[in-house]
Order: sequence, then C-alpha cells, then structure tokens
Amino acid sequence: MIIKEKISSLKAVGLEALLRRLPKSHARYADIENELRITRAGDNGERILADVFNKYQFPFEHYIFHDLNLQSTGKFQIDTLFPCQQGAVILEMKNIAGQINFREEYNQLTRTLENGQVDAFECPSVQLERNKMLLEDWFHAHQLSISIHHAAVFPRPQQQFVNHRKDLQLLFPFEIPIFLRRLHSFHNVTSSLPLKKIANMLHSAHREYDPFPLASRYGIQPSELISGVCCVQCGFQGMTSIYNGWGCQQCGHVDEIAHVQAIVDYFMLIGYRISNKECRHFLRLDNIQKVKRLLGQLRIPFEGEKRGRFYIANLKVIRELHDSKGPKVTK
Repeated sequence: MIIKEKISSLKAVGLEALLRRLPKSHARYADIENELRITRAGDNGERILADVFNKYQFPFEHYIFHDLNLQSTGKFQIDTLFPCQQGAVILEMKNIAGQINFREEYNQLTRTLENGQVDAFECPSVQLERNKMLLEDWFHAHQLSISIHHAAVFPRPQQQFVNHRKDLQLLFPFEIPIFLRRLHSFHNVTSSLPLKKIANMLHSAHREYDPFPLASRYGIQPSELISGVCCVQCGFQGMTSIYNGWGCQQCGHVDEIAHVQAIVDYFMLIGYRISNKECRHFLRLDNIQKVKRLLGQLRIPFEGEKRGRFYIANLKVIRELHDSKGPKVTK
C-alpha cells in the first residue's frame, strides 16, 4: 500500500524562478543552472522509482513511502522506504548518466561522459549507510527494533559500471520487485508492533523538505534579482498593470493572474513575509490599494494592520498558489 505518493519538487520550481530573475552575467548563474539540472535528474529518477510501485503489486503486507523526510539525530531524506514484516528497505535512486566508476579508496563515485568529461559524486554506499544509521536512531527513539536493508537504484539497464563495491547492493528498476520478494522469504524480524501502526508513525513524523528562501541559500542579495511580472508567452520581465490584469509590452499578451507567479517567486527566493510596500516594489506597481486587493484575493494569511501588515506564506501556501497559476516561462 502506498502511504505517501511522490509529489512534484518545489525546489526545482524555485530554482527555475531564480534563473528567471538572475542576469545571465551573474557569477552564480552557471552554479544555479547546474543545481537545477541535478534536481531535475533526481526528480525524474524518483518518478521512475515511484512508477515501479504503481505497476507492481506485492502479495504480502507492506507500506510504501516516497520522498520521506524524517528527523532523528539529524534530518534525512529517503527516496523510497518499504516497510514489511522482514524489515524496512531503503531505496535510493541514482539518475547519473555515463560510465560509472566506484573509487573505494575515496568513498567516491565518478562518471565519465561520452565527451570525456569526468564528474565526482558521493558514493551511494555512504548515503545509504548514513540514512540507515539515522533511521535506526529514529526507530530506537520510538522503541522499535527493526532490521534495515538498502540498495541503490540506477534507472537504465544500459548503465556501464567499471567496477563494483561489495558493500553496495545495486538494482535496476525491473529488479526491485524480485529483490523485495526474495527478502520476503526471510524470517520475520520486525518489531512486535503491528506493521500498520509503524507505518502510521512514519507518516505522522514526515515533514516536507523546505528549501526556501533560495536567494540567501546561494549567497544572492534580493537587490541582485530582476523584479517585475513575467509574461508566460514570451518571458518578458516587466508586464504593465492594466484594467483587466497585466499587459506585455513586448508581445501584447494579456494575463489576469500573471502577478501570482511573481508573488510566489518572492516567497521562494526572498522570504515568507511580504508587506504591501515590498510587494509593490517587486511587482513594479505604485498603487497601494491594488496591491492590497491582489494580496487579499490570494487569501494569504497575514498579521498586523494597515502599514504594519505582513502577509505570511509557508510551503502549503506556495504549493497552492503555484498549482493555481498556470504555465511558467524559463530561460
């Protein structure tokens, strides 16, 4: 049974917004582009992993958690956790293209692309052992004694490996059901608590990962960002407020809700609190009453009155606003 589905990554959405609002000449532009590529690759890999469990049924009691975020002696994230009577199985997807070389002496994975480019990553065995340790601590804190198994998943069977680590279980997606079925043939080693109760405890403990605000995370000052309302048709940054919404001076597109994306960008990049004055500056709009009306229509929680009022967002507010505003434009 799938307890927690895979949901879209807000981090990727935020990085897209950051790229839209950074001049291409900015010193961190290439770094953000690379971070976005890595984040998208990770999201795509996790979707492949989630698809395995959408297609395959297991004839024994089990629970499935995708993108599970917990905290014990430290915060940690697990791509997929599969609790069953034989223990808890951690699966971490590694969507890394190229020829893979495991450098045991450095606990490092290197990949070589067809053009000869070589990139280095942390070895999956290190991440798996770290997550196993933190999950053990979580179980211990809840008086649970549960065996933990783990494996790294690579999405493509055509993946080339130069060598292999003996301490690392590698799987391709089609091998996951076989691996889990074989595990089921072992004797039961889970806690005496019902498995469903353990699953409910895990679900209650999950907290969605919060990557925001991104500007300060990457050492970027708000003044370095490009303000204005972005046109979803042509990407022009600086639409003009008109009687029926926003008009693009470059392509003529009219959009009633273009400001929603800009306000979401502010929350993701600069901070969760915004005043009428700060919103006017970011939207390039002088009308105090219009901004008050726009913010009020979005039903964003607020505190304070008149000039002391601040509108306050969180991950739930950002996701709701993002899901309501339609397509976006990226460079």
